Parts: sequence; C-alpha cells; structure tokens
Amino acid sequence: MYVLFRDDLIDSDEIRKKIESESDFHVISDLTKATKREDVMSFKLSLPMNKINLDTVFDWDDEDSVNEYFGYAENLTKDFLKYFPKYTIQCSSSYKWDEVDDSIGLVVVIANIDITMKKLKLDILKRMMKQVD
Repeated sequence: MYVLFRDDLIDSDEIRKKIESESDFHVISDLTKATKREDVMSFKLSLPMNKINLDTVFDWDDEDSVNEYFGYAENLTKDFLKYFPKYTIQCSSSYKWDEVDDSIGLVVVIANIDITMKKLKLDILKRMMKQVD
C-alpha cells in the first residue's frame, strides 16, 4: 500500500523488505491498511530474544526484566526512521513475549511530523494494538 509522507509516496511493501533485510526484526504483517489513513504506516513485528544484547537475563516473572527487554525492543524501532523522509515520527509498543518462538511482539506506527506525537501514541497506536492477538 502506498502512503503519502508530505511530497513523497512510499510503498509499505518496500519498507517491509528493508526492515527484514536491514534489521533483526521480522515483519509478521503490514497493518498499514488497518490504519484507515493515507499518511500512516504500521507493522506488526517480532524480534528474537537472542538479538537483544542486554547484560541481564530475561525473566518473565520479574516486571523490571520485562520492562527492560520490551523497552529495548521498542527503542530499536527508532532505526526505521532512516528509511523515511526527514520529517517523520514513529512510536511503538511491545505487547507480548512469545514463549514458543522466544521473541517479543511489537507494533510500530510511522507518520509524517504533521501528525502530532500525542495523536500517534494515544489514537493511532492504540487502535493498531487492537489488531494484534
């Protein structure tokens, strides 16, 4: 699906390919169409736990450990901005640890800076979180 970022028309499929080839993330699905907006891109992602380089061991029963790992995974999504025009913002949210795949599930939304960060986090990201299992 094509998305408009000011004067640039960007194909979400191209971004999906870049994410998978240039990062440790795996794109589970393209949620761009579900945003119901022409100026926002969204993806459901997974990140293998062995790609997270932290000094602590992940412990699902320890809230601090979960917050540290989930926060680290969310922080890595900021690298996606290099695939977009200059004035682009993004936010992401980790939503689960998949014990079978040993990976963290995330949703990321990316938009032009004309959309405020507040709207991106509190409206669009919140709606996209309803699209996950």
